[in-house]
Amino acid sequence: MKRLAFLALTTSLLIGACAAQAQTPSQAPTATLDGRTFLSTGVTDGGAARALAPNTRIRLIFNADGSLGASAGCNSIGGTYRIDNGVLRAQPGAMTEMGCDPARHAQDDWLVKFLASGPSVTLAGNDLLLEAGDTAVRLLDREVADPDLPLTGTLWTVDSVQDDDAVSSVPDGGQAQATLRIAADGSAVFNNGCNEGGARVTVDGDQIRFIDVVTTDRACPDAAGVMEKAVMAVLGANTVTWSIEAGHLTLTAGSKSLGLQGS
Repeated sequence: MKRLAFLALTTSLLIGACAAQAQTPSQAPTATLDGRTFLSTGVTDGGAARALAPNTRIRLIFNADGSLGASAGCNSIGGTYRIDNGVLRAQPGAMTEMGCDPARHAQDDWLVKFLASGPSVTLAGNDLLLEAGDTAVRLLDREVADPDLPLTGTLWTVDSVQDDDAVSSVPDGGQAQATLRIAADGSAVFNNGCNEGGARVTVDGDQIRFIDVVTTDRACPDAAGVMEKAVMAVLGANTVTWSIEAGHLTLTAGSKSLGLQGS
């Protein structure tokens, strides 16, 4: 009888322990920078605010594959990164060579040196703090700081055209303006830079199709003709992918794509 009582007690304790373990909430996953983009909200140096060049903002892109993208308002900076015991080990690499004013060039150089200096990393939800010496850079997750515009209801204006690997801005300084607006009911109206038109739109994941496309038939010379050809090459394709980041929509059909700014 004592042996049976002991076995019953042991079984009861094991069941109770398992139940308690099952009821214990799992630990929250460790916050990570991987796959996230952050925008600066403020910079201090020695406790005093450091003003950035006018109309600029620091952007840091931490890709899940360990590659790093950065910009400070002028050139795009590439490189790699890892987090080592709370310290950002960044190795800035290639940088584009856009011609910018001296203030923005100097800001590019400052950002590269700061990232390479091994700043400490403090991540709290959507807030990121990088500190090195007396310098602190505060940033906010891009999806919170600059949320994506909706695909429908937004007026999208073409601001860049890509064909193969060549990317160009709007022809003739924006004189041939092309726009697109998609309604919630799946109808769309557009101006392709010369002619106006409409279509039905279906969206399936990252795929979008423009069906029953119709346009007016005006002759389109010079820049208007170039823009019309670029727009219709994408809208008229069988397979088009789309993505939105903040206020920018990208429509891609094979080697051709349109960049559109929302408002």
